[in-house]
Amino acid sequence: MYRRGLRLSVGAEVTVGIVVLVITTLLTGTQPGRADAEAAAAQSSQATGSRAGASVSVPFDVGAGGGQGKVQIDMTPARVGENTIQAVVFGPDGGIATVPELRLTFTETARKLGPLNANLQDLGGYWGTDTLNLPLAGTWTMNVTVRTTDIDQVTVSKTVVIEG
Repeated sequence: MYRRGLRLSVGAEVTVGIVVLVITTLLTGTQPGRADAEAAAAQSSQATGSRAGASVSVPFDVGAGGGQGKVQIDMTPARVGENTIQAVVFGPDGGIATVPELRLTFTETARKLGPLNANLQDLGGYWGTDTLNLPLAGTWTMNVTVRTTDIDQVTVSKTVVIEG
C-alpha cells in the first residue's frame, strides 16, 4: 500500500521534471521580446533609408600655383543635434596636403539660421570636431574655406541634408 503511493509520487515527480526540462529547452532557443523589437526597429530603419552620415567631396582652386585640390568631409550622423566632422585636404597630386587653415560653417537660409561655425581643429593630418550642434532638420549650406598660404584662400559652398 505504501509502495503504491510511493511509486505514484515518484512517477509524478519524474513527469513534472521532464515537462520542466522540455519547457526550459524550448525557451532557451527563442529570442527575448526586446531582442525581437530591436531587430524589427533595425530592419525598419534600413528599409526607410536612414544613413549613418554624410560624405562630401569639395573641390577648390585658389587661382595660385599649387592652390588646387579637394576637401573630403565626413559628417556623422548628419542628423539634428551633435555631429562629428572629419575633414582631409588633398592637394593637386591627390596626396594629403597640409593647409594652415580650414574653416567650415553651416547656414540654413530658409530659416535665417547661421552661419554656425564648426570650430575645426587641426588634428595632425586631418581636421575635426565633435561639437557641431545643428538645431534643425533641412537643407543646410556648408561653406568650406581653405587657406593654402598666408594670403591665398577660397570659400566653396555645398548643400548638405540634415535629417530630423
